[in-house]
Formats: sequence, C-alpha cells, structure tokens
Amino acid sequence: MTKKNIKKEIRDQYKKTMDRAISKKVGTMVIIITEDTYDKALTAFNIAVAAIEIGIKVNMFFTARGVNILKKSYKPRRAKWGEAPIGWKETYIKRRGGVTLAQLMYQANDLGIIMSLCYSSMISMGLHEQMFLKGIKIITMPEFLNSAIETDAHLLIG
Repeated sequence: MTKKNIKKEIRDQYKKTMDRAISKKVGTMVIIITEDTYDKALTAFNIAVAAIEIGIKVNMFFTARGVNILKKSYKPRRAKWGEAPIGWKETYIKRRGGVTLAQLMYQANDLGIIMSLCYSSMISMGLHEQMFLKGIKIITMPEFLNSAIETDAHLLIG
C-alpha cells in the first residue's frame, strides 16, 4: 500500500500519535530471566544492550534455570526437540551480520549492565559462586525485590 492509498485522516491520526509527548521516560529497567534456552538468553541480552545504548540503566536478574546462563561452562540448549542446533543458528546469525549470544554477553558486561544471580536458585541447584562468570552479583530475593520496586520497567523472559 502506498502513501497515496492511505486516507488523510489515518495519516493525521498516526502523526498525532507519534508526536504525542511521553509523560514518563524510562530511566531504569529490570529484566528477569527464568530459563536457560538459547533463544531466551539471546532475547534478554539483545533487549538489555539495546536499552543501555539508549540511556536506560539495566539490571538483569537470573533466577530458576536462568542462572545456568551465567555459568562458566554454559552450553545453550534448544527450547524443544526438532529445533535447529545452536551452532546452525549462530552461523546463520554471523552470516547475516548479526551479533551472537557470546558477543552480546561481553558487550553487556562492557557497557555496565548489572547482572545479578538469585542466591536461592544457586543453592537449590547445588551450584557454587566459583562456577559463575566474574563480575556477577549474587543476591537474595528480598535484595532483588528492594531494587525492583524502584525500577521504571520490568520484563520477564521465561
């Protein structure tokens, strides 16, 4: 559909919507990650890096199976049987000029994104602090909730 085919009223309404001033800017964001599949990890880090690049302070909180993403020995898993292998996905992403999960994780760390790990999830899975990447904050659920209350936006990826 070309611009000529769109009715003037619709174009005017769209312009009015796009010009509307947003009363509250998002200054801080929490992204909660509860699963360790490749696609969910990639989505979480994509959002986090994009948010920090536009000036939003980001805190990523990994809980439940999501804590596995921050392990030194993390090997992404597929979400379901029959899905393309992770290696194929990464090759396709690289061929198209995209950024892989590992690159996004390094970028997130370099940009100052706070990555927090749920203490109770770590303990319940029998994991230890030495098993995780450097620079990860291990916090309790009350500590997370205390910081999340002060946050402008919350996203759950799980």
